[in-house]
Amino acid sequence: MTVAGFGVPRPASGLDAKVVARVDGFADVWREGAAVAERDRVLPAESIAELASAGLLEIVAPAGFGGLGRDWPTLAEAARRAARSCASTGWIIGVVGAHAALAARLSPDVAEELFATPGPRLFATASVAAGGRITEADGGVRLSGRWRFSSGVDHAGWVVVHGPDPAGGAESGRRLLVPVGRDRVTVQDDWHVSGMAGTGSRSILLDDVFVPRSRLTPFDACFDGRGHDGPADRHYLEEAPLHPYLTTTAVGPILGCAEGALSAVTASLSQPGGASPRPAARPLAQDRLAESSADIACAQHLFVALCSTLHTAGVQRRGLSPQERATVHRDRAHLARLCVRSVGRLVELLGTDGHFAAHPLSRHWRDLQFMAAHRDVNWERAAVDYTAVLLGGGRAPAGV
Repeated sequence: MTVAGFGVPRPASGLDAKVVARVDGFADVWREGAAVAERDRVLPAESIAELASAGLLEIVAPAGFGGLGRDWPTLAEAARRAARSCASTGWIIGVVGAHAALAARLSPDVAEELFATPGPRLFATASVAAGGRITEADGGVRLSGRWRFSSGVDHAGWVVVHGPDPAGGAESGRRLLVPVGRDRVTVQDDWHVSGMAGTGSRSILLDDVFVPRSRLTPFDACFDGRGHDGPADRHYLEEAPLHPYLTTTAVGPILGCAEGALSAVTASLSQPGGASPRPAARPLAQDRLAESSADIACAQHLFVALCSTLHTAGVQRRGLSPQERATVHRDRAHLARLCVRSVGRLVELLGTDGHFAAHPLSRHWRDLQFMAAHRDVNWERAAVDYTAVLLGGGRAPAGV
C-alpha cells in the first residue's frame, strides 16, 4: 500500500528491509480479511500460520532460539505496515510479537522450554489481574482467578501472568513473572469490544494451577538491564532495560492504522462518481484532508525519533536517561493524539459514508480509538512525567 502524502521521513537505522517486505507482501490479504477478524473477534488460524511461516511472530526472538533476532525498529515498522491493512494483525506482530523478547529473558531453563514448544511460537501475556492471585505453596506458587487482556491467547502456546511474590509479602513490592501452558488456562469468551476485536484479547481463568518455583522469574530480573557477560553477538534486547521497548510497541499499530485510514479516504474521494464530491469542489474538505495529512506526517517523524532513540540506546547497551525516558513517553502519547485527531477529522470529512461498517475508515476509526486508550500512550500521565523532568522537580519513572 502506498501511504497518501509526501515528505515521509527517512526510516530509522536498525531497519531490516527484507523483513518489512514480507509484511508488504501480505497487505492485500490482510486488508480483505480484516472484516472477518473483527467479526470473529480473533485472527483466523490461517493468518497466524502465515505470520509464523514468514517469521513475523519472531522478529525480536533471539537467533539462539531460532528467531530472527532483528532490531527493535524492524518490529515497530512491521507492525506499522501491517496495521495499514488490519490493525489487529499489526498488534499481534508488534505487541504480542514483542513478548518473544520477554520470554527469552525468563530463567534460562524456562526460556528453553517455552521456545521448544511445538506450534507457532506465540507468547501471550495477561496484563491485568481481575481477582487473579498468586499464593505460596510448597515448592512453588498456586495461581487462581482471572487475568484480563490476553491478546492472541487463542493461538498461544504459553501465557505469562504476573503479580506480587507471596514469599516477599505485599509490602516488599516484589513481583513475579509466571509462565503457564495454554492447556492449563481457561479462556473466557468475553472480548466483545468496539475496536481491535481481531486481537482476541480475552480474559483467562486459572483454577488452583501449581507452578514450581524453578519456573518463576522475578520481574526486575527480567526487565532490568543486564551486564554484557554473554556471547559477544548477543542482541541488545537480551541485555538492555526492557521496559521502554515493550511500553512503546503500540505506536507502530497506532500510526499504521491512521495511515490506513488516510489512504482509504483519499481513495474514496478520488473515485469518479463516488458518493462524496471530489475535494476540489469542497474547500472545507481540502482543508481537513491537508491538515489530517500534516498531523500524520508529524506522527511519522515522532515514530522515527522513537525508533532511533530506543535503537541507539540498545546498540550502546545502556538504559535511557531520565530525559530520554520522559521524551519517549511524551512522544508516543503525542503520536497517538495526532493520529486520533487526524482520523477524527477524516471521519467528519467523509460524513455518513464513513460510518458504514463495511467502509475501511469506520474500522480504522474504531480500532484507533481503542488503541489510543492504552495506558502506555495516555497523554495526562506522559505530561506529568515529562514536565517533572523538564522543570527539574522529578524524574521519569523507570518503567516508562
